[in-house]
Amino acid sequence: MPLMVDLDDHSLENGELAEQEEKQTEYQLLKESGVFKNPKVRRELLPKTREKSSIRNLFSFLKTVIGKDLTKVTMPVYFNEPISFLQRLCEDLQYADILTKAAECGNSVERLAYVAAFMVSSYSTVPGRFWKPFNPLLGETFEYINEEHGYTVVAEQVSHHPPVSAFHAESQDWVFWQEYKLDTKFRGQYIKVCPTGMVHLKLKKSGDHFSWKKPQTIIHNIVFGTLWAEHDGEVVITNHQTNEICTIHFQTYKRVRENYKIVTGQIRDSNGHICLLLDGNYEDKMEYTSVQNGLNSDPISLWKVTPKPEIAPRMYGFTTFTMHLNEPNEDIQCPTDCRKRPDIRKLEAGNMEEAAREKSRLENKQRHARKDRETEGKQWSPRWFKLLEDPDSNTSCHTYQGGYWKSRCEGKFDDMADLY
Repeated sequence: MPLMVDLDDHSLENGELAEQEEKQTEYQLLKESGVFKNPKVRRELLPKTREKSSIRNLFSFLKTVIGKDLTKVTMPVYFNEPISFLQRLCEDLQYADILTKAAECGNSVERLAYVAAFMVSSYSTVPGRFWKPFNPLLGETFEYINEEHGYTVVAEQVSHHPPVSAFHAESQDWVFWQEYKLDTKFRGQYIKVCPTGMVHLKLKKSGDHFSWKKPQTIIHNIVFGTLWAEHDGEVVITNHQTNEICTIHFQTYKRVRENYKIVTGQIRDSNGHICLLLDGNYEDKMEYTSVQNGLNSDPISLWKVTPKPEIAPRMYGFTTFTMHLNEPNEDIQCPTDCRKRPDIRKLEAGNMEEAAREKSRLENKQRHARKDRETEGKQWSPRWFKLLEDPDSNTSCHTYQGGYWKSRCEGKFDDMADLY
């Protein structure tokens, strides 16, 4: 009997090893297939500008959800912008070039400064956005290939109650992954969104592994006035290999009024000594100054925002990068990809009523599928991600297990869920 247990354990280890090897070589195989060699011409506009919503309908609905957890509320389609939340997560990579700069940097403290600037840059897409992404259906996926910066994205909705989105991006220089979970409630005049998942980044050359949690976001004037958002909290970014830590402070309007968009921070070495001071504005830029012998150097730029197009206010406040994410793509073979969702496609085309009908149909279909699984005693399992413990941060995270790009190259997406 002990021999049988040993054989089973050894077989499991070999299986896990083969799985890891496949995941490590998948990006290289995709690169060799030539997907990055011919950059596509991307669209500069959405098919249709946003029409104004009925304030009476919005107010009537909002009165019914005060105090509720919005992750469990079915939202009317006129609250939505034409992207899935999986695509919204991909917006974090609008300034992926910062990660490449971090990977190429020879100084670990400066690498951490670039990682901090990347984290802050992800909030530059928020201003001017007054609608919410579509909640992903359970099993919904998103793939994205960025030829300019040479990275790929695979995302999957791995849980519905509670909602959990898993995200994996990779280039030849870095691997970026995150699990997005949140707690959110509507309090009458504002919504507070509190992310609880972890964000991870690994630089391939140095082997540095960074992790952090996102700050909370507060959206004001939901019922009356002009919508606006602020971010609140302290973000601690840890380099688990060097024990260097960056602390970023997001200000709130209540504390600093007109300067609430300012972001400050400091980077400490493994001994706790401050090495760099960070300063910036999440709508504009980030820079750092070096601290040596009590003297500060001249500011050095880490990141500068690319302005949104002039037509952005009529395009849901999207950046040009965001407009690319839901662009129809005939190369997308996976049947669960959110670019195939009819309600999102209808809304993007300006067909509000048809989008509402499709949204209702898909949500009902999802409910029936859940009841069928309960009747048959089946448990839902993610297709491309697996819940694993991360030894560096001592947290669990749905981690990409490989296989998606192999299926794409072979044109074989078998046994996929029927979502749409």
